[in-house]
Amino acid sequence: MKEKLAKKLVADLMDWDVERATNEFSWLELMVNYKFNDYQQYGPGHRFYVHLLRWLSQYPAADRERVWKLLREQLIYVSQEDMHHLVSLTDPAIEREMRAAVARRLSIHVYQVDERCDAQRLLAEMRCRTLYVGVSDGARIDVFRRYNEGLVNNEQVVAMVEISKSKQKKLLKTLKERLDAMKSSAPATFEWVCLIDDFTASGTTSIRLEDDGSWSGKVDRFMQEVAPAAGEAPLISADVHVQVHHYLASQTAKNNVTQRLAAYATAHPALRFIPSFSYVLPQDIVVSAKTHPELAALLAERYDPGIETKHTGTGIALGYKDGGLPLVLDHNTPNNSLATLWATSETTSPKHQPDKLMSALFPRRQRHSDVRP
Repeated sequence: MKEKLAKKLVADLMDWDVERATNEFSWLELMVNYKFNDYQQYGPGHRFYVHLLRWLSQYPAADRERVWKLLREQLIYVSQEDMHHLVSLTDPAIEREMRAAVARRLSIHVYQVDERCDAQRLLAEMRCRTLYVGVSDGARIDVFRRYNEGLVNNEQVVAMVEISKSKQKKLLKTLKERLDAMKSSAPATFEWVCLIDDFTASGTTSIRLEDDGSWSGKVDRFMQEVAPAAGEAPLISADVHVQVHHYLASQTAKNNVTQRLAAYATAHPALRFIPSFSYVLPQDIVVSAKTHPELAALLAERYDPGIETKHTGTGIALGYKDGGLPLVLDHNTPNNSLATLWATSETTSPKHQPDKLMSALFPRRQRHSDVRP
């Protein structure tokens, strides 16, 4: 669709006069060209304006100003460039924790780490004995590697939680070679592990306690993965630091991950688990019936249960588990975000209500293939 025609149709839908349309489109044109049109889930010939027209049209004329305000004032769109900037902040976050660990070991202040040769030696050995693990495709471990070229060796980085025994042996072999090169007598095991992921809205994927009292999630999966080799050729030290780093997180997720890691640590008293984040979204962005009653009521009124799957559960107008996030990531929209942003009605679903047909502004690609009940 040509941009000029699209703008005219949007202005007609919103019933804007020339002055209002000029003001709004000056902002919208910038956002479309800089961010929105690059959303990776748009198909050929379907860019932002096509979805915007459908999205606005699904709401009655009286409610369109409210959803426009959602787009104009509340939406947070994280572009690829934004996410890469968060990736670039990861190594400084890791080194801060390492410096604090060195200071604790030597019983000195953190600022003294740069002043003492023994502290600098310990820090260098710690960096050498660090393993970086991408726990999902979104971890952008290739981007992380490029940002830290010269600081992080390729043989310190793995792109998945599942590490085969042959891969573990290779990692330990190259670690021993690096330690020998720096004339270090430190054990050839990893004393620091960084589990890296892109985004968490609830913290559940990282770590959670199941109903039967067992632990689950990516952190526990990694610990289980390296445990079988512990007796023969341990990949990690007995007192390893496990830093769980997310590029982006909600405030709720930060609280959950921090609390759960502390609880998980009680079952592994010799280990230290450290949560860290490149950026944490402020809590006041979250949409709820209490904080944004008008918008929450509108989204509930225009909600089609036909978008629900066995993975999302029911009643997700405000997102999975009422996440309430007005958030879009350039590669996909989280299902913890407001459903109106990402959900499209499944017309074949027995729950579908035709009078509440939903059309997504930023369609989400479901992670699971068996998404329908």
